[in-house]
Amino acid sequence: AYEIRDVTGVQTCALPIYSLNTMEGRTSANGKAAEAASKSLRAALATLRHRLGNNTSGWRWARLHRAVFPHSPLNMRPVLRPVFSLSVPLGGDWSTVNIGGILPNAPFQQRYLAGYRQLVDLSQPTGRFIHATGQSGHFLSPHFSDFLTDWAAVRYRSMRFDRATIHHGAAGTLRLKPSPVGSAIRAD
Repeated sequence: AYEIRDVTGVQTCALPIYSLNTMEGRTSANGKAAEAASKSLRAALATLRHRLGNNTSGWRWARLHRAVFPHSPLNMRPVLRPVFSLSVPLGGDWSTVNIGGILPNAPFQQRYLAGYRQLVDLSQPTGRFIHATGQSGHFLSPHFSDFLTDWAAVRYRSMRFDRATIHHGAAGTLRLKPSPVGSAIRAD
């Protein structure tokens, strides 16, 4: 039997080999349904063997399926894609809680997903959140992709609501001061 396991390795279903042989002997109204199903299954298994190897016990959905965060517009340049675009192995599909839509021409690339998750307790000022990639859009920043691993593992960060907690965890302070009323802004 071929076992299908989720990203954590838990078996989700088993596909008995005998089903290939019993399907081939059956016919439908037009006599082609079982033949098409058998042919599709064989093609799918060949694709999986090619991508994941012959040892089916090592097959994992997340080795094929990735959440993809293409940089716009630099993802269009193959030489720049590895520097600017991000991806991470991920379970889930269009029908799971961890939903992830795909495109027909890229069936293992999850491009439609929840980029921001937030849990808030409205009875008190507490909550947790996670952003898919990081807090910075600049690829040289240490915060460009620092949330990605936690996002993929469904781990959250605490939200800060009181001033002491905010200041304690702050990386710095940015103060924006408006120009005095009536002063002219000059471009030199």
